[in-house]
Amino acid sequence: MSKDDFELYRYTPNLGAAILFTILFALAGALFTYLLVHYSVKSKRATASEMRSQPTLRCYGMVKLAGAYVPFVVGCGIEFAGFALRCRSAKHTMELNPYIIQTVFLLVSPTLYAATFYMIFGRMATLLFAENLMIMPAKFNTTIFVIGDVGSLLLQAAGGAMMSSASTASSGSHIVTAGLFIQIAFFGLFIINEFLFIYKISKKPTSISVRCNTWKSLNITLLVNSFLILIRSIVRAVEFIEGYDGVIASHEWFLYVFDALPMFLLVIAFAAVFPWNNIFRIQEESIQAQQSTKFDSEAYPNVDGVSIEDGYTSKE
Repeated sequence: MSKDDFELYRYTPNLGAAILFTILFALAGALFTYLLVHYSVKSKRATASEMRSQPTLRCYGMVKLAGAYVPFVVGCGIEFAGFALRCRSAKHTMELNPYIIQTVFLLVSPTLYAATFYMIFGRMATLLFAENLMIMPAKFNTTIFVIGDVGSLLLQAAGGAMMSSASTASSGSHIVTAGLFIQIAFFGLFIINEFLFIYKISKKPTSISVRCNTWKSLNITLLVNSFLILIRSIVRAVEFIEGYDGVIASHEWFLYVFDALPMFLLVIAFAAVFPWNNIFRIQEESIQAQQSTKFDSEAYPNVDGVSIEDGYTSKE
């Protein structure tokens, strides 16, 4: 493709669709942020006395527990900003900056959702005293997945920016494709990790997991949303493999059906079940189970570097 033939879009962008998803992500992001603040404050009040009076409890400080959701909130904000800038780009199709930023934002936002899933899963396993049931050692599990996620994000961001120029569009497409395949690989491994965790803990439950119910529904939520991101990433990877003149890149509806809609449903699903399906509730149930006279802390010595004596303050 020559520079004279290069266009930012291979179609006429739909302004109405961009406006619709700008509004939807603004509302969904605001709703989730409210729920996060409300239930983190509520949980802190419910567990504060136990945490102070029993420092040997295995639990997280509220900052670290709520912090696992921060990438998710940022991802919602980036989706909103991406579609807001797409509104501008749809009206001014030759302006470079709005096109570059909206392209990058819509590419990378799912990696932030993924980061939250990785951290929530790791904290859940720790609170259930089931770190040894994960594929990798507990102290490395979340870190490895997040590092892969960040690497994927950086490649997609760099490649997306390069695609705005005819001279670097091909190289940018290859870089984005590499980033998407890294995301797919790590997400595939994460889904396998979740399935194996469910299988192993059903065969060898901990005395905490049998007294907790929320972790089962939370894990199902993580799995369903993980598949949404995986399907979206596969379609986007095919888009960049096909190239600038491919079927997907030439038809805008692919963006909305296989990217915008699944990611909006992901946020809504996460928010809809949040009141009774969150990591705060799992910690509350774990604390109650640890206080049970039937719970034997000696049965759970140092597991992959995480000790029962770590307690509240060391995880802050």
